Amino acid sequence: MKQPPLAKYHQFQGSTNDCAPHTIAIVVNAYRGETLLEGDNVAKQMNRPRLRLAPLPRLVVRRIPNWATFPWGIVDELAEFGIRARWRLNATSADLQRALDEGRMPMPIIGEIKLRGAWAHVKPLAEIDPQKGYGFVDPASRNELTWQSKEDFERLWKNVWNILVETL
Repeated sequence: MKQPPLAKYHQFQGSTNDCAPHTIAIVVNAYRGETLLEGDNVAKQMNRPRLRLAPLPRLVVRRIPNWATFPWGIVDELAEFGIRARWRLNATSADLQRALDEGRMPMPIIGEIKLRGAWAHVKPLAEIDPQKGYGFVDPASRNELTWQSKEDFERLWKNVWNILVETL
């Protein structure tokens, strides 16, 4: 199964911390085959918690306003557009390849946690190449497709427990 054309819907997040809202816009637009969402608007919407009634009433805090988005926030926002997704810890490189092979969209979260601070970043994975490494439609880059070496990506992914958000 072929993955929808992610690079066609690339959006640049600029100097914001809005990688997740821009990733959501890229993924939704690719699934729909048209530009429906702009990452900046998704970020504003996600700043507010959402009331979910099923299976039990609960308030879903999707992100810390104007700063960081939680993995379950990405899943919740994708669901608003009819895209089933999940998030999990301890995913593997084989899981990334399987998702691509099945036409699903893997969105690994990478980052670092150090005494002087922490950071995390999510970006949709478009392809894996044995020589180039991992190809991302990265909202932090002005380029439609950016490559990250296998070693660098896997180190940064492991730093944050191999968190993976993926469509189903």
